[in-house]
Amino acid sequence: MHLRTFLPGPIESSSYLTNYVPNCLLPQLRCLRVLSLCGYNIIELPSSIGDLKHLRYLNLSDTPIRSLPESTSSLHNLQTLMLKDCHKLTKLPEKIRDLINLRYLDITNAYLIREIPVGIEKLKNLQTLSNFVVGKDKGSKIGDLMNLEFLRGRLCISSLENVLDVEDARRANLNGKKNLDALEIKWRFALNDIQYASITKDILDMLRPSTTVKELSIDGYIGVKFPTWLGDHSFSHIEDLRIVRCKQCISLPTIGHLSSLKFLVIKSMPMVQTIGPEFYGEGRLKSFQNLETLCFEDMQEWQDWIPYGIEHGGFPRLRNLFISQCPKLQGELPRHLPSLEKFSNTFMKASM
Repeated sequence: MHLRTFLPGPIESSSYLTNYVPNCLLPQLRCLRVLSLCGYNIIELPSSIGDLKHLRYLNLSDTPIRSLPESTSSLHNLQTLMLKDCHKLTKLPEKIRDLINLRYLDITNAYLIREIPVGIEKLKNLQTLSNFVVGKDKGSKIGDLMNLEFLRGRLCISSLENVLDVEDARRANLNGKKNLDALEIKWRFALNDIQYASITKDILDMLRPSTTVKELSIDGYIGVKFPTWLGDHSFSHIEDLRIVRCKQCISLPTIGHLSSLKFLVIKSMPMVQTIGPEFYGEGRLKSFQNLETLCFEDMQEWQDWIPYGIEHGGFPRLRNLFISQCPKLQGELPRHLPSLEKFSNTFMKASM
């Protein structure tokens, strides 16, 4: 009865747990600090889970659990809540704001969660939040990120189509979160509305992260142009950049002078027809000096790649170049690639 740690044994692909464990055994273990049922085929927990007042670590990752009992919110000493790969989980406890000591919340790949409950801004000790799902009506607003000043590591902000107030995006204060290493900004679907497209540009402008960020992903943006901060030389720490499903953008941002950039993916941008000086940075003597991997994928209308700055040593460290599903691309690709080790091209007409 004084057990403090309960961990799963070796788990096969489909491991079941007798109902006796969650319903009868666990409620008796009132001294538990650590509880992990990771990998077991469980779909629910009893409300008695809330009686484990000393619990600090709860791991339900990779289980088919569908929801957490509301009593989970009474675990006031809980510091870590792991719900990674819970593909059937549809929501978090409505009073999650009561978990005042929570520091780590991981809902990676819990795709059915449609919003973070109201009150997340009260979790001022939160350091890791894998995915902030913006609510539509009664869920959390993006401005609620304002008070989470200790966030660090990786953060995904998804369902940005639910943000309609530019000022609310400003209140998120991403620029002030200096300890974020990786940021993913994601719209799940695009609204076919010209006015909203204009608002979206302003929203992305307000979501400018700190210049300390090392990885940045923009997915599903529907503005015609990117804000000027993307590609600004002050983002000298960015090593990994992904621009995906930005289907209304007619040109790529100027990113050639991001001095630490090593990995670049440009994918599913059907309005881009030409890539030229604006991509490299007009007037720059050297571009993409540290880029090692460059990937273009699903660029259905891309026709011309205009080399720029080759005589100044463009792409001096590029080792991997991948081009796929670019059926209209024709002409020559950049020739001065002294470090190239691997080149792959499918569904394109261009040649080296």
